[in-house]
Amino acid sequence: MIPIEIINKILVYVSELNNNIILIQYHPITNKEYYQINFYADSLWKIKSTLLMKKIFPFYSCNFSNKQIELYKFGILHYEKKLRQNILI
Repeated sequence: MIPIEIINKILVYVSELNNNIILIQYHPITNKEYYQINFYADSLWKIKSTLLMKKIFPFYSCNFSNKQIELYKFGILHYEKKLRQNILI
């Protein structure tokens, strides 16, 4: 294994521990920096669950009542938990 591959593995490991959205990598031949998305970052789980919630329960009006806000508030947490458990994909 060449040293740049070892550095890439360390960068991915540290980024996953810190829940970074962007993973910095280095190309082994050109040694240029490139970026990858960490799809398992905590903030992206919330975005995924929000999009899933909007797909299942679309709202067509701009007037949100307290019931609709509560539905989203607790529904997003529910679907985030389901997505993390790989029940929904």
